[in-house]
Amino acid sequence: MKKNLLLVTGLTVLILSGCDRYPVTLNDRELYRPAALFSDYQLLDISLKACVQQTINDQKIVRAEQLTVLVCTYAGIETLTGLGRFTQLETINLANNSLGNIKPLLFFGQLKQVDLTGNPDLDCKDVESLEELLPIKPTTGEKCLD
Repeated sequence: MKKNLLLVTGLTVLILSGCDRYPVTLNDRELYRPAALFSDYQLLDISLKACVQQTINDQKIVRAEQLTVLVCTYAGIETLTGLGRFTQLETINLANNSLGNIKPLLFFGQLKQVDLTGNPDLDCKDVESLEELLPIKPTTGEKCLD
């Protein structure tokens, strides 16, 4: 009898743990609803928006502050306008895009590491300003070397 009860309990827990992405109802009464993925942001660059959206989906981010690492390489990104919504970004890899203006990166207080390799139109003055703010020198490849 105890074995059957343990088996039923174990199976119930196992089945319910696989339902964490779905609402659970009983007699039309909602018992559980998973948090919705974060969507309260506007990015002008379509490529950056697609990358951020994919990252949010992959990491199951429900609040802007949860996004701490962003990898958007070879995406054709031209502008970072709107990225400031994600205030807790610590690591950003924007290698091999079409960035020129990186001023929005200067306002991330938690930022520690940036890769800007392969962005031929970078403003080296902005890169120098970014260097002063970061604990680790931003990677720019051949561009903006001393």
